[in-house]
Amino acid sequence: MQKRFAAAAAGLLLCVAFSANADNSMTQFGRYLTMMNKPTQAQTDLLSQTMQVRFPETVRTIGDAMDYLLKFSGYSLIEDNKRSVYLKNTLSKPLPTVDRDFGPMSLKDGLITLIGPAFSLEHDPLNRTINFHLKSGFKKERKQ
Repeated sequence: MQKRFAAAAAGLLLCVAFSANADNSMTQFGRYLTMMNKPTQAQTDLLSQTMQVRFPETVRTIGDAMDYLLKFSGYSLIEDNKRSVYLKNTLSKPLPTVDRDFGPMSLKDGLITLIGPAFSLEHDPLNRTINFHLKSGFKKERKQ
């Protein structure tokens, strides 16, 4: 009996010693749940965060919808005076009814969906700003 107890105690001490020496990259939250001790993908790449939105009636334009999506993301659209004429025109268009219920999708995919296929997304992670550039195939030549 004492030998079994001693063996069990030795095994328990070995398990405690092993877990104390293991790297602290995981935290156990219950019997079957462990989590990594590191930020999530959405915390390190803010545009990858998943969102699902039903826009309120006050959101009427594509620009309003962009501002609404970006409100709590840490990003904002570039200042109005730095926006191209094409971007200003698109942002002023009415929000399509089909886009009132939006997601689930990444924030980046949501922004690209709202702006449409004519633009490419550019983000500045330092200043946390979003800009869109008109793709070359969509530029209209101006008559002089």
